Amino acid sequence: MKIKIKIFLFLCLFTSQAFSANDGVITSIAFAGENMSSHPDVVQIQIEGGYEFGECSNVHAGIRKSDEHLISAALSAYAMGKPIKVWLNESDSYFSSQKRCVITMITLS
Repeated sequence: MKIKIKIFLFLCLFTSQAFSANDGVITSIAFAGENMSSHPDVVQIQIEGGYEFGECSNVHAGIRKSDEHLISAALSAYAMGKPIKVWLNESDSYFSSQKRCVITMITLS
């Protein structure tokens, strides 16, 4: 029983650390068009506290133009000053030299 409790506590601590840096208020939002050479058709956002996920940039993350619903959610949160929580896809980056990862999910808090 003690081992199960220790495992449970470890998992709680691990999961809170894994996602805690990926939520906050959006501090900057930038829109890149299709002719932007480094990251075309991406909406790039920064959040207070930055990102912490694998090899991803801790400053920038982006949403692909095709994910219009995520862009709408980000714009709404930015306009209202509401905190968001994001999930990054480490295997999908849009500015490979700086490993800027693509956002795959956003929740508004």
